[in-house]
Amino acid sequence: MKKIMFLQIKGKSFGGIWLVNKTLSEELYKRGYDVQVCSIRDNHPGDYEKTLFKQHTINDKDEWGITHRKDVLLSLKKGLGKFFKTFNNYLFDKKKLNEDYEKLKTYIRNENPDYIIASHYQTLPGIPDEYLKKTIHVQHSTFSFVLKDKMNFKTLKKYNDKLFALMWLCKSTCESARKKGLKKNYYIYNPVRFNTTDSANVVDNKQLIVLSRFSYEKRIDLMIKIVNDIFKDKKFKDWKFALYGKGDLSSESLNIIKQSDQIFYKGVVQNSKDVLLQSSCSLNTSIIEGFPLSIIESFTCGVPALSFNYGEAANEQIENGYNGFVIEQDNIDEYKKKLIELMSNEEMLTKLSKNSKECSKKFAVTSVTDEWEKFFKRIDE
Repeated sequence: MKKIMFLQIKGKSFGGIWLVNKTLSEELYKRGYDVQVCSIRDNHPGDYEKTLFKQHTINDKDEWGITHRKDVLLSLKKGLGKFFKTFNNYLFDKKKLNEDYEKLKTYIRNENPDYIIASHYQTLPGIPDEYLKKTIHVQHSTFSFVLKDKMNFKTLKKYNDKLFALMWLCKSTCESARKKGLKKNYYIYNPVRFNTTDSANVVDNKQLIVLSRFSYEKRIDLMIKIVNDIFKDKKFKDWKFALYGKGDLSSESLNIIKQSDQIFYKGVVQNSKDVLLQSSCSLNTSIIEGFPLSIIESFTCGVPALSFNYGEAANEQIENGYNGFVIEQDNIDEYKKKLIELMSNEEMLTKLSKNSKECSKKFAVTSVTDEWEKFFKRIDE
């Protein structure tokens, strides 16, 4: 039985990377692999989400988080007292992290996995040299983000020749990495965590939806304002807008929701499939995204997407005019115009829905896992 180890920096952190690793792990487990997800540290209280596959944490006492060199340099501006305190924190954090890396190396040698999938570049120093040729590093972000994070790019360059491969989330990102001198670049799309033969009745549902963290880069406040402006037209009095997620909203947005009988904040949802099947169009207003799962989940339910251009994966996920529309970043007038067109044109909405369902097949967990198995065979060879 082949052994697969997914590596993360944070356990009990149920974000996008965890969802991808969990989805792949469950499918690989079903196919007869010995699978586990190993985290360097835990970051949230409480128990792990129950899974069929094994989960392990190297250091379950400390949360992930370290003092960086730039923090030390910045502290100089705040006086010598602050500088020495920050510098001591830097040395202490570095020592603790190196201890965790050594424990991780021992753990990997004892477990002896056939394949390692490293989900964060910070896990790479904890992989023994003899296992790097069995390691695939998956970068869960755009390449433009990697370039902005100097330590990320520096680490990838350092380990590039030692690793079996660098795995990116889309073809465009893969090509960008190649042009910047990185070698052994490949890409495999992220999988959808559920499957359904059902498709949303997009015409009758008359509901816009967003499934997202409410963080700065998502610009949910802007999304609320756009939809609220459109809802002022009585022609759309039968439409609703449902927001699913967690995070902070501005006082203006909270006031809009409070006064509207068409906009609803629903909080966190456990089963995105159920709410998507009750929707008509999925919205995205992000400045930047790696490979948003909410988009491909929408397609699986036959729900087209409308989005600003969030980066390298946007036009590989959303085929303009086929399963949705990608709008030039910050062109709010065009975004409104296209959303109004979608809400007004039943024929277009139906066509996009059908196409969304069709294109979702390439993101199905079975299809994506097939690609991973092909890749494992390359390591074997």
